[in-house]
Amino acid sequence: MLQLHTEKDAGTMNKYIFFTNIPTPYRTALYNELYEQGLNFEVFYMRRIEGDRSWQVDLSLLKHPYYIDNGYYKMMGRYHLHINPRLLYKLFKEKNTEVIIGGSWNDIDVLALAFFKRLGLFKQQLHFWSEANYLTTGASNDNILKRFLRKFVYQSSTGAQISSGKMTELTFEKWQIKVHAYLPLPNTIEEDKFHITAAEVAARQENPLPVFLLPVRLTETVKGIVNFFSALGDENIRRGRFLLAGDGPDKAMIEQFVASRGLGAHISLLGHCSTEKLASLYQSANVFVLPSFSDASPLTLVEALCMKLPLLVSNRCGNHFEGVEEGSNGYLFDPYEHASIKLAFEEMMARQQDWSAMGEISSQRYWRIFSKKTAIRNFKEKLQEFSARA
Repeated sequence: MLQLHTEKDAGTMNKYIFFTNIPTPYRTALYNELYEQGLNFEVFYMRRIEGDRSWQVDLSLLKHPYYIDNGYYKMMGRYHLHINPRLLYKLFKEKNTEVIIGGSWNDIDVLALAFFKRLGLFKQQLHFWSEANYLTTGASNDNILKRFLRKFVYQSSTGAQISSGKMTELTFEKWQIKVHAYLPLPNTIEEDKFHITAAEVAARQENPLPVFLLPVRLTETVKGIVNFFSALGDENIRRGRFLLAGDGPDKAMIEQFVASRGLGAHISLLGHCSTEKLASLYQSANVFVLPSFSDASPLTLVEALCMKLPLLVSNRCGNHFEGVEEGSNGYLFDPYEHASIKLAFEEMMARQQDWSAMGEISSQRYWRIFSKKTAIRNFKEKLQEFSARA
């Protein structure tokens, strides 16, 4: 069933179409703010949900113009196959528009748009919005065909590359993809749901043992949870309490690891947590931990900054460049080097008296770099400047 939400009159300037897969809570907040700031746009969604996503987005919260298709969909392993001829037809009919590709470069619909653009049949400008990170598991599994198709798509247009940060730019340089311009747009969060008072920050110091929060999906090959705890060693684990907020296919394996080491008093698996529950965990935790082997640009890191937490983060997390100032508000480690993980943890533990000050630096970085209004305003201005020049 097709769903349409009409837009208010936005004048005669070019219109932008965001072309993406499904509605998500954090993107909904971004699009709503972008609409409030006056950009003339509409979002084309390929469908309502995908197979491995648990979000149930209330469509009444979508205050921006949107159109949701119901094309063919099938999940094949980790790949989401979308085929949306009606959306492509609707895109072709749009006049005086520029299209911002927010889905994956290897979506069938995106490959088709790039092909038609190369043939000169699709006239609108294409921009690409990417959280590219050459260190993720998917990007690391490279081959000649993949490199050819990726370059074919990204260089099919003279549009801009919307970038989540430094990792995106390093990745495009490594992939040898010519970029006409970078327009910065860091990942933004549902800002109104994450807030902390001075009293709550002070209360963290009363925790009998330091509380380390890991908001992770329980998938070992991606998030590296057992790898992290194995590197720390039992003695270090018993120095704190580790809260795992999330669910996933490797839950039983992680539970077995905890039970076999007798660490149940120090490692707790909380299961899936609502946004409200997660916010309360951020409020009471002392340190945020993200031990990922593969993480393009995690929102949880941004949430932790907003919630005034010191960070202990894998250097495979794409937005660590913007989020972590080594030794100032946190520490980085290489998840493939156990000595690196252990050293970073022990350095963090040696700084317990500094954690509140480190959390304040995290907050300052949040408001300077990731604040929703500021990030979206800067993006909107630079996008319109690029369009005017082009």
